Amino acid sequence: MGIEVGSPFSMVAERVSDEVATLRRRVESRLKLGLSLRSMSYGLRRDLNVPIEHPSAKIPISVRPMRDEDLDILLPDDPLLPEQERMEANWRRGFARNVGGGGFVAIDERDGSPAYMQWLLSPAQNDFIARLKTFPLLQADEALLENAYTPPSHRGLGIMSAAMALIAERAADFGARYVMTFVGHDNVPSLKGCRRAGFDPDMVHHRHDSLFGVIRRNSFEKMAAEDPRRGWEQM
Repeated sequence: MGIEVGSPFSMVAERVSDEVATLRRRVESRLKLGLSLRSMSYGLRRDLNVPIEHPSAKIPISVRPMRDEDLDILLPDDPLLPEQERMEANWRRGFARNVGGGGFVAIDERDGSPAYMQWLLSPAQNDFIARLKTFPLLQADEALLENAYTPPSHRGLGIMSAAMALIAERAADFGARYVMTFVGHDNVPSLKGCRRAGFDPDMVHHRHDSLFGVIRRNSFEKMAAEDPRRGWEQM
């Protein structure tokens, strides 16, 4: 006899499957770190008091807070998806269970479907941010944009910049003036997308993982005003 979809047993089985997949991804990620791995990313910052020219996507979009059903649409547990896509989906489902709110989605206004997701974290979530061991804790007037994802169905439509610009402005609702986000120094398309959303390079994040990630050291270096990396030509 099979397990009925939607039954308590089915829900438990799905949860266990997600947790196993998340654990697998964590183990694989740890192994990739090796005995010693150094990486660098840029911290970009937007001052919400400075007006920007909002970028446009190739389709009409709007943003709203994330709903439970959005996760099933954006992050389907589909065995036919490529392995990397499934791992990304499983990891984000785990993130959604633990983050404690702050998720937003961009909606494709043509049919109402969710087309992009990202979390906007507030200082009230500093305990969660500390557990990530990757980002600086937020001050009272700061927010952090993290974990952006565009499903395959909506890639190549310029949604990221347009959605980021709109989601960042929701930080004013909890009193933030500055919004930060971090991008790998060699991820040029994402860096340029963040710049279009009003984010300027502000700091350099140096990360050193040792012993398969058991020991992690982070340092955050504020860029000088004359630092050439603040300019478009270096991004």
